[in-house]
Amino acid sequence: MNRALLLHCFFTCLLLGSGCAASEKLPDADGFAFGWQFHYGDIELQKADASTWREVQIPHDWSIESPPGESPFSADSEDAYDTGYARAGVGWYRKSFYVPEFLSGKRLLVEFGGIYLNSEIYLNGVRVGGQHNGYMSFAVELTPEIRFGGRNTLAVRVDNNGRNSRWYSGSGIYRPVALLVRNPVDFQHWGTRVVTSRRGDAARIAVNTGLDVRAPGPVRATLRYRVIDASGKIVARAERKLTLDAGEQRVQQDIPLARANLWSPASPYRYRLQQELAYGENSSSSEISFGVRELRFDSETGFSINGEPTLLRGMNLHHDNYMLGAAAYGRAEERKVERILAAGYNAVRTSHNPPSRAFLDAADRLGLLVIDEAFDAWNRRKWDHDNDYSSHFKRDWRRDLGNFIARDFNHPSVILWSLGNEIPEQNEPLGADTAKALVDFVHALDSSRPTTIGANTSGKKADPFLNSFDVVGYNYEKDHYLSDRKRNPRRIMYGSETYPRDAFEYWSTVEKYPFVIGDFVWTGWDYLGDAGIGWSGYGPDWQGIGSYPWQLAFCGEIDALGYKRPLGYYRDVLWQTGKNRLSLFVQSPEPSYRDAATPERYDFWVHPDIHPSWTWPGHEQQPLDVRIYSVYDRVQLFLNGRSLGVRDNAQGNKWQRHFTVNYQPGELVAVGYRQVDGEYIPAERRVLATTSGAAAIELTADRGQFSADGRDLVYLTAQLRDKNGRPVYLRDLDRKLSFEVSGPADLIGIGNGNPVSRESFQDLSHSTHHGRLVAVVRSRRKQPGEITVRVSSGNGMEAFVRLVSH
Repeated sequence: MNRALLLHCFFTCLLLGSGCAASEKLPDADGFAFGWQFHYGDIELQKADASTWREVQIPHDWSIESPPGESPFSADSEDAYDTGYARAGVGWYRKSFYVPEFLSGKRLLVEFGGIYLNSEIYLNGVRVGGQHNGYMSFAVELTPEIRFGGRNTLAVRVDNNGRNSRWYSGSGIYRPVALLVRNPVDFQHWGTRVVTSRRGDAARIAVNTGLDVRAPGPVRATLRYRVIDASGKIVARAERKLTLDAGEQRVQQDIPLARANLWSPASPYRYRLQQELAYGENSSSSEISFGVRELRFDSETGFSINGEPTLLRGMNLHHDNYMLGAAAYGRAEERKVERILAAGYNAVRTSHNPPSRAFLDAADRLGLLVIDEAFDAWNRRKWDHDNDYSSHFKRDWRRDLGNFIARDFNHPSVILWSLGNEIPEQNEPLGADTAKALVDFVHALDSSRPTTIGANTSGKKADPFLNSFDVVGYNYEKDHYLSDRKRNPRRIMYGSETYPRDAFEYWSTVEKYPFVIGDFVWTGWDYLGDAGIGWSGYGPDWQGIGSYPWQLAFCGEIDALGYKRPLGYYRDVLWQTGKNRLSLFVQSPEPSYRDAATPERYDFWVHPDIHPSWTWPGHEQQPLDVRIYSVYDRVQLFLNGRSLGVRDNAQGNKWQRHFTVNYQPGELVAVGYRQVDGEYIPAERRVLATTSGAAAIELTADRGQFSADGRDLVYLTAQLRDKNGRPVYLRDLDRKLSFEVSGPADLIGIGNGNPVSRESFQDLSHSTHHGRLVAVVRSRRKQPGEITVRVSSGNGMEAFVRLVSH
C-alpha cells in the first residue's frame, strides 16, 4: 500500500477516536452526518411510504422547523410556556450505508452526541440500543447485525413525549453522530483518563487507559504514548509491553514533562496525547487533548487555578442556539463561548444538563471555566412533569452518570461535576441517601475534581443533603450563606443561581467572603422556553409565565442573538472588566410587551424595561427615567447641550445613578469624571441621539471564510441605520428584510430576538427587532467557492457581503 494512503488511514483513525488498522480504508465516516432521511410522526418502519420521508443532515431539530410564513410554535403545545410553545411528538430517522467486506472481524459502533428523547436504535430492523436521557452522549454496538460487504440501514425512533422539560429541549438527533470502527483489541470508548499535577515548572501526566480485549487471551501488545505540544513538537514519550487477558483492562502510565505550559483562562494552552496500541499485525490509535492545570478549592482562601485566586464571574446557560433550535453545530457553540468571554463572564454552569462536546472543546480552546451539570431530577418529578428524568432515574443513573464523566473527563475547562438541580427530595432522607450514592460513584471515577449541586435549600434541615458535596451551590439562598457557613465552617459555596436584579448584593458577597467562590446569574444568555419569565415572572402558583406567542425566557443578560442587554453592561461596571465603563439607558414610557408583571407575581428574574435609545415620539415633555451605569467617581448628564445635573457615583449607590428627564428629541449625553488630585477630569462620554427612519442596511459577517465541510457556519448581522448612520432602535421603524444566497451555501436560520415573534426561522424574509436581525449561513459539503449574501428591503435598501468556503 502506498504511503499516502497509509497516512490518510492513520489520520482517519485519529479522527474517529481510535479503532482502525492503518492498512485499511474506512467508509466515509466523516460524512456520516449526511444522507439521513426524516419522517415526522410514528410509523411501522417496514411499511413506511418512501414519499413521506425527506432528507436532513445531522444535527437536526424538528421542533424549530416550520414552513415559510408559519411559526414553529403553537398555542396548542402540550408543554406551553415551559418549552416556548414548541411541538414535540414522535419522529423517525434512517440512513443507508455500505460496509466493505474487508472490515469483517472488526467492531462497528455508532456514537450519538444527544437524542431528545426516548431513543430506540435499529440496525437492519433489529433493535440494538437506545436510551431515555436526551442529553447524555452514548455509543451503540452495531457489530452483531452488520452486513459486511453490503448495505445496512440504521433507523432511530425518537419520542419527545411531552411533560419532560422545563425549558426548550428540541427534538431529534440534535447533536453530532459518528461511525466508529474498532479492532478486537482496542481502546475503550471514552476509556482514557488524563490527570495532571505539577511541581514547579515540571508536570506529571497520569494516563489511565481503558482497553477492550475481545480476543482470546493472552494477547501480547505494545502501548506507545506521545505527548505533543501546541507547536507540534513531541515533548514526552513512553512505552509499555503488555500481556492482556480477555475482557476490559486498565493500564496506568505516568509520563514526566520537564517543563510544562499551564492551562488557564488567560492562557488556555493544550497538549495532545497520542496513543498507539499494536498487537500482531494490527494497530489502533487515539488522540486526546488535555491541559496541565492545578485546581484548588479551599474553605479559607477560596478557588484558585495554578495558584492564582479566581472569582467565578458566572452565568447559567441552557443548550439551545435560538434560530437553530437545539442543533449543536460546532461553530454555533464556539461563537457562544466567544461572546460569553467577550461579555466579561469567565465561567458557566450548564443548566441543567451536559453541554455538547463542541461547547466544551471551545471552552478548552478559549479559556472558559465550566461547571458541568448532569441532571435536573432524581427520584421525584418536577411539578407535573411525569416524563422527566425521574421516570428512569433509578434504572439509568449509573450508566448515564458513567457516560457523563467518561465523555467529559479530559476537558481542562471542566472544574466541577454538578450532579443535580433543585432536587425535589433534597430535604428528605431519600435525597441525602441518593446524594451520597451519586457522589461516591463520581469520586470513584474521578478524584481530581470536586462534586457540587444546585440547591434551593439551606439551614440545618439541608445539612444531611448538602454535606455530601465537596462544594455547595446555592440557588437564591444568599441570606443563608453566613449562617450555613457558621454551622459548617469548612463549607465552600457559590451562588449557583442568582437574581439579575440583585447582582450588586450577590457580587459584593463574593468579594467579601473567600469561601463564596462565585456567582452564576439566572441567566446569562437568553433561551427558548420558560417563556416570559424575564418579563412577567411566575404566577402565584409558580406556574403560568408568558402566554402565547411568548417563546423566549427574556431574562438573559445576553440576548438570544448574542448581544448584550442593559444588565450585561452593568456587569462590566460591577466586575470592573475595563470595558463599558459608562453606559446610558432610558426607561420605556410604556410597557414594551404585553403580559406585564402584576404585584402578586414572583418577578425576581424580570429585567428593567430600559433601552439604549433616545427616540420616543409621542412622549414629548413626558418625564423619563434615565439610568447610568458607571465606574467613574462622578457623572453628569446633558440634554441638547444643557446640563441636567452632576451626581457623585460610588459603590454606595451600586455604581448606578438615575435622572428624571423630560423627553425632547436631540442628544442625551452622559459624561464620566475621574477624580485626580482633588479635581474631576472628564474621562468618557456616551451619547444617545434621536434617530429617523431606516435609510440603509449594514450587513456584517462574523467571518469571511469558512470550511466547505457542510457543517461550518457564518453568522451575519443586519442592522438598520438612519441617514446619519446611527442604529435604528424604535420598534415602529423595524422593517422586513429579505435574504438571497448565491453560491455553495444555504441560509438555515434567521432570528431577531423578539420574544413574541411568530415568524418562521427558516423563511428567507424576516422582520428586524429594534433594528437588528441575525442570519446563519451553512456551507455545502465538498463544494468550495465564493458566496454572496444579499439582503434587501421593500423600499430599495440593499447590502451584501462576500464569503469564501474552502
